[in-house]
Amino acid sequence: MKSVLRAFRADKDCKIAILQYQRAEFGVGTEEHLHWSILLETEALERRTDLRCFQAVDRTYGDERGKQWELFDGKVSLVRTRKCLGGVYIGTVKESQIASMRELFAEKGWVCASIPDQATLLPSLRLASVATMAAYAQGTGAVPVVVELSGWRT
Repeated sequence: MKSVLRAFRADKDCKIAILQYQRAEFGVGTEEHLHWSILLETEALERRTDLRCFQAVDRTYGDERGKQWELFDGKVSLVRTRKCLGGVYIGTVKESQIASMRELFAEKGWVCASIPDQATLLPSLRLASVATMAAYAQGTGAVPVVVELSGWRT
């Protein structure tokens, strides 16, 4: 029955967001050094669990391996970490197109073309990190704050 209902529902828009995460020595005010991920908002913001996430993670080893990069394509929960400092919405994708997200985002027209570099995101990411830390200070049920990209509407 669940699959039948799914077949008849509308192909909903899922927001695409860049999220930022604290690193050992970097946090609010040093957003240009934070870890970033691309998140697809596939369910209600209040739950923020099992959300599709794409990221490249660098691991530095003290031996011959040196720095190695790993690709992550999986689901994350934003309620299980306080390292996430919020993020910025940068576009939308239809739920039926999520399987295609491994292709280049800009080629599909899913991401705002006016993001030529990191500096374009930093003002909005700074707002998100400050708002997220303020939310965390308010209580244990807080979740990271994701803001709209300055000057762009979804």
